[in-house]
Amino acid sequence: MRFLKVIFNRLFASREDKEFARKLKKLLGFYPANLQLFKLSFRHSSSAKDVNRSNERLEYLGDAVLDTVISTYLFKKYPKKGEGFLTETRSKIVSRKKLGEIAHHLNLQNFIEYNENHVVVSPTIMGNALEALIGAIFLDAGYEHARQFVIYKMVIDHIDLNILQHSEYNYKSKLLEWSQKYNRKVEFKLIDQQIVDGNNRLFKVSIFVDNKKISTGQGKNKKNAQKDAAKNAFSILKISIEELETT
Repeated sequence: MRFLKVIFNRLFASREDKEFARKLKKLLGFYPANLQLFKLSFRHSSSAKDVNRSNERLEYLGDAVLDTVISTYLFKKYPKKGEGFLTETRSKIVSRKKLGEIAHHLNLQNFIEYNENHVVVSPTIMGNALEALIGAIFLDAGYEHARQFVIYKMVIDHIDLNILQHSEYNYKSKLLEWSQKYNRKVEFKLIDQQIVDGNNRLFKVSIFVDNKKISTGQGKNKKNAQKDAAKNAFSILKISIEELETT
């Protein structure tokens, strides 16, 4: 059935659809069958009459497929790394910022349909469209094509995992985002500072949520101690980085 749809698109589709399919093939690496599905993946809610005619449902599906592909890829690539490393690395890859960057490199801005009078295409809109595209690939051509697109077109082409591993995730800012989203009071308090190894200082910072001490971190300066405390708080509070990244 899919083969017949591809043949139909190549032979009998309108000139506009043939051009759209040609651009998609260059982007995806294979010829699409369900052109309407891919058009939907690029349709922002500002240009849709209702949610079922925008890319939001495909974004939901693509997000799940993306998580599965990245999780499996990292699990196999780093057999000796623990759950914490794998989760943090995956979070960096699927962050709104990173997905927006990849979408820009893939020139998805040339595909997105939106209301130009009300919306400016942002990295978030770009990243959402990329996830919706992954959902469309999954429905149109199956998991293996979706996996290959994520690994080869996204990760290998546009992500340096060595650099990514050494980049710091801003747990402090995300913790503050979490506090605003759920109306929680978060405070960072310096509880101790010591001189160690001669002139070096060691700072200790505790995080209080709604006046309750949650975690403590330490570092050579106050800023690093806050980062350490925030990272520990994420683990203790079981905050989902992925959930915050989708807001």
